[in-house]
Amino acid sequence: MHLQTYSQWRETCIALHMVAQMMGKVKLECLEPQPEWGHVLLEPVPDGFSTGFVPHGAGGFEIRLRLDEPQVQAVATTGEEASFPLEDGTSVARYYERFTLLLEAIGHPVPLYPVPQEMFTQTPFYALTEPLACDGGAAWNYFEQCLFAQGALLDFSAGFRGKKMQPSLFWGTLDLTCVLFSGKPCPYAGEGGIVERVALDEQFVEFGFWPGDEKADDPAFFVMAYPFLEGVMPEVDVPGAYYDPSSAEYFLKLEDVLRADDPHAAVARFCHDAFVNIAANQRWERFDWLTRPLLV
Repeated sequence: MHLQTYSQWRETCIALHMVAQMMGKVKLECLEPQPEWGHVLLEPVPDGFSTGFVPHGAGGFEIRLRLDEPQVQAVATTGEEASFPLEDGTSVARYYERFTLLLEAIGHPVPLYPVPQEMFTQTPFYALTEPLACDGGAAWNYFEQCLFAQGALLDFSAGFRGKKMQPSLFWGTLDLTCVLFSGKPCPYAGEGGIVERVALDEQFVEFGFWPGDEKADDPAFFVMAYPFLEGVMPEVDVPGAYYDPSSAEYFLKLEDVLRADDPHAAVARFCHDAFVNIAANQRWERFDWLTRPLLV
């Protein structure tokens, strides 16, 4: 695993992101809703990301975005399999066409809403005809970063006694994130649509890793609270960590993580200290119990 900024692998990142969106939109169409969009997340697996088993009709299927040899694979309970590679010079429109054919080939032609979600463009998949690079080495390096993040976030959140979302790929913004909930209802009352109203309905803190995007080039770990933080927040005692009032988030750039003597411990400490600050600021009820060390 090494540092790579978003701009260094931008086209490959866009290709992976768009395909991940297609996978997530399949789950959106096929599965019953869960709180906070829990039904549409993608799972880290040894070679990439997976929809997990998706029940559909009399059977079901799984789709994987493999990053060891960049490709999309699908298998149905009836035994049908299909795949297509992620290749240099391929457009999102072509990937969408291949994705649609893949679903048909395994006997599950699920219709998708073809507009990207939470990305820099709302142009439908089928109209994104610009060829994109696909650098397999960059894709795998990103996945190694996600595996590192998953390990650190799992260790940090393991003992939390309340409701949680395990580290998963949130395909709207391509971040690998875990979420800890206080149990306090907090329906969203601000401006926004269905995405915000479903995602923001109880008190929580998100801890995640994000590869950067069009506006921010540096990959980073982040901690974000809902309800959103306001005003000045205490700093976190991890070199490079800072609080950004404009986004109401704590950040720790991957570059600074990799400089640490123990990068894994640096991420865990960053998450822990930010969580303590947020819980104190928002007066989390039962925080001492929720974070009390387990007996084993």
